[in-house]
Amino acid sequence: MSETSLQSRFKFKLFSNVAAVLLGLITMAFVPRALGPENFGKFEFITNNFKLIFDTLTLQVPVAFFNWVSRKGHKEDTDVASGVTLHFSLIAAALFAVFIAGTILTGTHSLLWPGIDVPFLWEALLFTLVVFLYQLLVFLADGKSLTVGLERIRLLQNLLKAAILLGLVFAGVMNLHSYFFGQVAVVALSVLLSALWLRKQSACSERTLAVWRFTRSEIRDYWSFAWHYAKPLTILMAGGFLFLYFDRWFLQLIGGSVQQGYFGLSDRLGAIAFVFTSAMTPLLTREFAFAHEERNMERLVRLFERIKLFLFIAAMISCFMSAQSATIIKLVGGEKFKGAVLPIAIMALYPIHQTFGQLSGALLMATGQTRLYSKIGLSMLVGSVPITYFLLAPATYAVPGLGLGAGGLALKMVVVQLFATNIQLFCNTRYLKISYLKWLGFQFCMIPLVYLAAQAVSLLADEILKRFFAELSHDVVANGIAFVGSGLAYCVLLLVLVYLLPAIAGLSRKDVDLNLLSRLGR
Repeated sequence: MSETSLQSRFKFKLFSNVAAVLLGLITMAFVPRALGPENFGKFEFITNNFKLIFDTLTLQVPVAFFNWVSRKGHKEDTDVASGVTLHFSLIAAALFAVFIAGTILTGTHSLLWPGIDVPFLWEALLFTLVVFLYQLLVFLADGKSLTVGLERIRLLQNLLKAAILLGLVFAGVMNLHSYFFGQVAVVALSVLLSALWLRKQSACSERTLAVWRFTRSEIRDYWSFAWHYAKPLTILMAGGFLFLYFDRWFLQLIGGSVQQGYFGLSDRLGAIAFVFTSAMTPLLTREFAFAHEERNMERLVRLFERIKLFLFIAAMISCFMSAQSATIIKLVGGEKFKGAVLPIAIMALYPIHQTFGQLSGALLMATGQTRLYSKIGLSMLVGSVPITYFLLAPATYAVPGLGLGAGGLALKMVVVQLFATNIQLFCNTRYLKISYLKWLGFQFCMIPLVYLAAQAVSLLADEILKRFFAELSHDVVANGIAFVGSGLAYCVLLLVLVYLLPAIAGLSRKDVDLNLLSRLGR
């Protein structure tokens, strides 16, 4: 399998992502039930919060590292870039640990992280660090077109994680501490295996760990690039930190860990629709960066047009999950999570425009338009704060709100994402000199049509279940069969729609008769 083929790398990354989703669904059917909404909410709140803090502290240098490797990794040594980025990030981690210790000593940790006990803060820091180190290795592998080998390790990681978590559940020892440590152990093993494999592929060496051996000029040259590239993104993160922090913190303050658990579950399940896009994003970013480096505008336009197919796939999965939110809760969370039905129905739609945000944003990042990217992101973050407050704040507050809890936060995220990604899209179409109105028309024709198809199939399935199998309406097996049957019928309906109207998937009549995936690498 060619490591330099976009098609082969996408296929294997997609296979790995699908396997991760299937294994994740199996564990999600047991883990949230075992932890309960409160503990699950604590995990979601503190890990998302710590990731935000750590991403801010690293000043977006890892993102610059990925762009540098994508552009120059095929022709230049990457040890200096890898070493500088790694050691800079470890210093940031040490500062974060000192900050946590300071909040504990002063007692302010209860204000910053309401309802979170001190031991969970250190466990979350460890989890955040090992996940970050693994992501850094993924950046190196994707940037040097070594995706396939690392995806094999990720597949092993997901198998081990599922086995360990299910083992903890069935052994009756699943709690928040064991949930943290089980995942940390698996990711740490993945970091070790990935580093050894990349060393074997000559993507890195022991020199990476010995940053003191680098010359000043080597460090200066890379850091000059990294800082120039990352500075606008750093401004975005620094300026937007409080706004991003506010969302989850306010939900934790108002609704507590239970509402946080509802939102966390909806966020996890909604991410399933993002599986195809997340497989393509780093690969497409690399291709955008390479085409930009070669000044190949025709290839940039051709790559950008492929986003339509991924938008359709994301909409296809998102709309079905939104329509099936009540059934999903019966299968995954159980009665304890019935309050998550509405958040799931809303949050399942988030990946549709998250697809634009990732893939359209990838073009801005790859072509060095980080200043524009940061301006768009920061303006959306500032504007989102009053929306969050209005949707979440109780009616009893001095400035009353709607008190919608997790559902309100999900609604805010979908609305803001819709506006932000269309602004990005407008800027990209101007840069590529293609029509924005055609892209806008594509969204507002395709998405409602797909959603109507999902609702029609779901309503039909519910009616059949109520009329002929009323006594089994709450049975897990019966709902599972209904869910799978609805999914199959929905896929058939969409295949017919794509055949009749290929344009809804961003395809031509000629494309319908060809293997779609085989065209992605051309």
